[in-house]
Amino acid sequence: MKLMQTALAKQMKKRVEKTLRADANSTSCVVIYQPKAPAALKQFSKVK
Repeated sequence: MKLMQTALAKQMKKRVEKTLRADANSTSCVVIYQPKAPAALKQFSKVK
């Protein structure tokens, strides 16, 4: 049982690290859906 938990923990760690590397410099991450912003929000943007 202990061996199975250790193996599962190692696999989960690899998956999380891989996902974090892929999402580090993305505008939106794979796990969370980011819908398009409405055009009315552009008036509040600091970047023109």
